[in-house]
Amino acid sequence: MRVIQSGHIGDLIYSLSATKKASELHGEKIDFHIGFREHNGVPGHPGGGYCMNLNSYEYVKPLLEFQPYIQSVQMNAHPDIVYDFDKFRRHGLNLSAGDLRRNQFLVYPELMCDLHEPCIEATEPIPYFADKILLNFSSRYRNYDINYFPLKEHKCVFFGYESEYIAFTDRWQLDCELLKCQDALMLATIVGSSKAFIGNQSSTYAIAEQMKVKRLLEVCVQSPNVIPVNNGFDYVTNQAFNHLLTTL
Repeated sequence: MRVIQSGHIGDLIYSLSATKKASELHGEKIDFHIGFREHNGVPGHPGGGYCMNLNSYEYVKPLLEFQPYIQSVQMNAHPDIVYDFDKFRRHGLNLSAGDLRRNQFLVYPELMCDLHEPCIEATEPIPYFADKILLNFSSRYRNYDINYFPLKEHKCVFFGYESEYIAFTDRWQLDCELLKCQDALMLATIVGSSKAFIGNQSSTYAIAEQMKVKRLLEVCVQSPNVIPVNNGFDYVTNQAFNHLLTTL
């Protein structure tokens, strides 16, 4: 059975809830097609002019292939698609609000599923990360009202672009390691290995959300379209963040 998704990496990750349900509903594994047809409407996005490019495809492909309900991952080259996970984009939805996972349910209600359940698996945990909080703060979708000085009291590692790492650690005077991952499967393994995850609305958070690891989400008030479900919490104030940090 073939599905297609042509969005950003985060969109692909969030569509896995519906993908897993499609596999269960039809009793067969999924041929996951990744399209390159959606124009990128986000100014300054690192992906360039389209939501998906070859680098992003090669990065996310190993993670998708590792999922037990996915049979294959390929660039879209087949007209016979059962579930078009881009169709929701044609109906004027406000994609800056709500829950990105539920967009698929508005088009394909038979794929509604329990969002409390994980839909991403990764390789065996790496013990090195067991006592560390994984941080990821992209340059987009930020809430700059939050004070992250309290993180100085915790062991942290950071995943992201070097410019994002420098900006965050310099501002909050953090001494933590910058991680490099060859692909999204390795990143998911580190997400699953870590004590907890803290970050903003990014594809890295999407992995943490779909794995249901312990996580805290910095909400972008201009685009609140990610909602933690099961084992995760979000915040928009320092008071809320400080309280949640004590629970990790």
